[in-house]
Amino acid sequence: MNKKTINKKHQLKWIVVLISSALVSNSAIAAKLTVEQRLELLEKELAANKQELQETKQELRQYKRYFAQPAENTGSGAVAVTSARHHSADKTPAVATDSTASTSTAKVSGATPAQDVTLADISKYVKNDIGFEYSGYFRSGWSTGTRGAPKSYAIGSLGRFGQENSAWFDLQLSQKVYDSGGKVAKAVVMLDGNVGQQYSAGWFDSTSENVLQFSDIYLTTKGFLPFAPEADFWVGKHNMPVYEIQMLDWKSHRTNAGSGLGLENWQLGPGKLNVALTREDVKAHAVDYATSGNTQQVNANSAEVRYKDIPLWDKATLEIFGRYAMPNETDDNRKNENNGSYYSVKDAWHAGLILRHNFTGGGFNELTVQGADNSIASGFALISDANPTFGYNDQYYGEHAYGKAFRVISQGENYLRPDVVMAHALVYAHGNDIYDYNTGAHTDFDSVRAVVRPAYIWDSNNQTGVELAWFDQKNKTAGETYHESGYKTTLYHALKVDTSILTSRPEIRFYGTYLKVQDNGISQFEFADAKSDQFTVGVQAEVWWK
Repeated sequence: MNKKTINKKHQLKWIVVLISSALVSNSAIAAKLTVEQRLELLEKELAANKQELQETKQELRQYKRYFAQPAENTGSGAVAVTSARHHSADKTPAVATDSTASTSTAKVSGATPAQDVTLADISKYVKNDIGFEYSGYFRSGWSTGTRGAPKSYAIGSLGRFGQENSAWFDLQLSQKVYDSGGKVAKAVVMLDGNVGQQYSAGWFDSTSENVLQFSDIYLTTKGFLPFAPEADFWVGKHNMPVYEIQMLDWKSHRTNAGSGLGLENWQLGPGKLNVALTREDVKAHAVDYATSGNTQQVNANSAEVRYKDIPLWDKATLEIFGRYAMPNETDDNRKNENNGSYYSVKDAWHAGLILRHNFTGGGFNELTVQGADNSIASGFALISDANPTFGYNDQYYGEHAYGKAFRVISQGENYLRPDVVMAHALVYAHGNDIYDYNTGAHTDFDSVRAVVRPAYIWDSNNQTGVELAWFDQKNKTAGETYHESGYKTTLYHALKVDTSILTSRPEIRFYGTYLKVQDNGISQFEFADAKSDQFTVGVQAEVWWK
């Protein structure tokens, strides 16, 4: 039976239904009408229903044309599926999807030329229409070592690959609550934390390795500010985007925030302006904290400015940033500082610039130069977690003597040839007269960190590579020199969804890692059994989605 016959049968059924409904609806007045009047009434209602049916069929044709793509006439009207290999030329994460969800388009025989529409476009439209988004990240895996349970050492200097022995997660929920007249408002909640991999129980409490926090809870809007209708204006517990040195698992720039407000992506001149005012209270330590454990809460606020996406040359942009953190002390805070029972909480600044360059053949490089003073400079000297934060895990340690530090960072990846890709993270840091969390006040330091990860690309789903890492740091204070150094070698094979090392997930890694502590004069770190080395094997999964 052909399509025309089916259509005629459907049309006949519609006519019968319409006539029947018309007869029923008019039964109450039929006795009062002549045969001619009844026929005239039926003809009018039938004409109206025919018109509605034609309009519905016209809308259906428009939908078909919208979702159809111009193509060669296959003669069968079948749906053709295409896919393309993708090399990440920038830092946008490549997330695996079914091929029909990312690249498929319908090709209907005999369809008129129309706009290309993928299922990913449809999915994006539905998300925008509903207004709800759920995105996230996690990593988890199994490992064992030559000295019992594996221990991590100097991840911030030797790299995270092959020695992440915890399971971290981020979960973000976003709901559009208003969308009218070019004005949009969204409510956002972000949860993150750690799930322990040592024991079967995973209860969240303050004494275990299972932790959970609300890192974000804020309202973000667009279109409400007449002077910057295209910008994002947010209020709540939030901070501007962090810049991660991915291979070392710390942030080159970040602002921890209890609450705040900010304006982002405000187009001014050639670049975009971001500004924020945030709160970050700290627990300032008593001078005798080691024995008393006493702290006092000090209110602190940070003002931050970033001017980003300044075009330089093809595929290259520049960003300039500055941040100033300041305490807002009470009379009691000052009294405790002046009498010498508590350390003074001092202003601190952090500033720098970032040059970003995407390569034509895939990959990118990011060069950062930055400086800081006081407590923010102290973060530069950390062997791990070298984040430029005003406090250290909300704690404020030691007496800062207006010391300063700077560092130069290069990270990125590039394709040495079509089947070889290499990622890297290189850091040089130097500081004078800072407070160091290991060696104390009035510390001068120099450190070098180098991590490279070359890999052979078998295909878009398989890579084999090695990660090589080394670091060396010297701290000098009170006439004494403290030396720390070590290296790491990780051999791995990865099951992937694209060729990029840094920007494609999900990924499953099978690895073997050798860690060696050469000198431990700063951290006094040792592996189990008071040993200076460790070999581990393991498997890790890492995924992000949006």
